[in-house]
This record gives sequence, C-alpha cells and structure tokens, in this order.
Amino acid sequence: MFLQRVTALLAWRELTMKDQEIIISGVHIDLTDSLKDIVSEKVRKLFNHDRKIIRVRVTLEMSKNKAHQDEFIAHGHIDIGGPDIEAKAATEDLYKSIDAMVNKLNRQLVDSIKIENEKRKHP
Repeated sequence: MFLQRVTALLAWRELTMKDQEIIISGVHIDLTDSLKDIVSEKVRKLFNHDRKIIRVRVTLEMSKNKAHQDEFIAHGHIDIGGPDIEAKAATEDLYKSIDAMVNKLNRQLVDSIKIENEKRKHP
C-alpha cells in the first residue's frame, strides 16, 4: 500500500515537472546543447519549492567591460502567481554567473515563501 502511494506520488511529480517551462536565450553568445542542459538542470532545482512557478526565463549575455575583458551576465526571471522574481549576476566566468544567478533566485524565492507564510499565520 505504501509503495503504491509512493509510486503514484512520483508519477504525479513527473507529470508536473513536464508542465514547467524553462526558456533559455543568449545575447552575443552561442547556446550549445550542453550549455542548455546545464542551465536547465540548475534551474530545475527552483521548481522543488511549494510555490506555483509558471515559467523561468534565463538570458545569458556576453559583453565587454571597461577593461576590455569579456564579462558574462546571467539574468533570470521567474513568473509566479504574484510579484515576479528577478536576479542578475555578472562575472568573468559563464558558469559562475549561472550559479550565482540561480542562488539569488533561490534565496529570493525562499524569502517570498517565508513572507507569504507569515502573513497567513496572522489573524
């Protein structure tokens, strides 16, 4: 009986994961399949929260800074049922920018969930 409930829960979780939309775009950068896979793998962790996330948009950009060095900017936008959440990170390494952006989005998402739960507890 317990095993049936667990498999049913996992099947439901898999169906809900298919409905979630991740949009990845690039500005002045070529998006390879491996880069898209890395970004979608890191962003999928955000869907583990109890919040209803409609879609996540990630934009990766390469630009030159004042010292004429390449700078990679990762911009993330979460569409949820309420105020949207945005985060931006810029470093000299693309993967560090992606990690920092996902961490910022995760922190903002957790904070918004805490605020929402505190509002519900007050009379």
